[in-house]
Amino acid sequence: MGAWTQLFPPSPHFTEAQTPSLAGKVFIVTGGNSGVGLELVKILYSKGGHVYVAGRSPAKIATAIEEIKAEAAKTAGSTPGQLSSLTIDLGNLSTIAPCVSDFLARESRLDVLFNNAGLSRQPPGSVTSQGHEIHMGTNCLGPYLLTKLLLPIFAETAKSAPKNSVRVVFTSSGIIDMAGPPGGVSFPELEPGKHSNDMNRNYSASKAGNWFLASEFDRRCAKDGIVAVVQSPGTLRTPAWNGTPWLMRAMMAPFFYPPKMGAYTELWAGISPDVKSGDGNKFIIPWGRWNKTPKKDHLASLKSKKEGGTGLAAEFFEYCDAKTKEFAA
Repeated sequence: MGAWTQLFPPSPHFTEAQTPSLAGKVFIVTGGNSGVGLELVKILYSKGGHVYVAGRSPAKIATAIEEIKAEAAKTAGSTPGQLSSLTIDLGNLSTIAPCVSDFLARESRLDVLFNNAGLSRQPPGSVTSQGHEIHMGTNCLGPYLLTKLLLPIFAETAKSAPKNSVRVVFTSSGIIDMAGPPGGVSFPELEPGKHSNDMNRNYSASKAGNWFLASEFDRRCAKDGIVAVVQSPGTLRTPAWNGTPWLMRAMMAPFFYPPKMGAYTELWAGISPDVKSGDGNKFIIPWGRWNKTPKKDHLASLKSKKEGGTGLAAEFFEYCDAKTKEFAA
């Protein structure tokens, strides 16, 4: 039932129409120059937000910004905010601290970080610049470090922002219900030379890792007024499927939705008043609602051993901290 309702979601209930003015608010959207991220940036910008489009290619970001501005100029009811560029490669940890320094030199607040960028279905044996399994390195270690380095400005913003409005949104996937190691993540498989040869298993582990990070950041940062949640944007027609065999793409075609629908899922996670501190252990599904039937082994991973769980999420959080520590300065 859980997979079925994610493949055939009801109509979105939180769109541009329900989004209030975002004037004065500051957002970062990683991967904001294409796919779901691009659609999300368009919405935030049209509502008056100052959106930092973060990606690897300054040229592609510049092109996307021009496209967004041109489209907004033709849209009735649009009250555009500002668009700015940030250069970051989540698969190279050495680029993250400079990106944060660049942002902090320009801004004194941050309302929502959308950890939207990621990659999927990369060939077995692919690794990041630092030699980590490529899905885990790009989808978890990079976003973990980016989030960690932004915590001080989040905490400062939360002092004067409305309660529960300062948020970090991580991006997961429905694949965690269908593939992946028991409990979500296998530490032995993260060791160099021991990565799984199943790309779906590797991708799923990174997406379970995103949920673990959201849960742990939400729990650890609640005292500072910071909310962290995870969402699965949906089965979308994006470049992420390009590496998938033609036959699988053909089989999945009836389930594909436009990228904008995924943007509505992220929008609900980042803006909706229905999301609050303590929701990090829940899972948001398309197009902005809670998953009522999460897998029991994932829920056990989120709980400490004292609470009757396995403590895997907390262990994974510490793993990410250890692997990124030398790049945090």
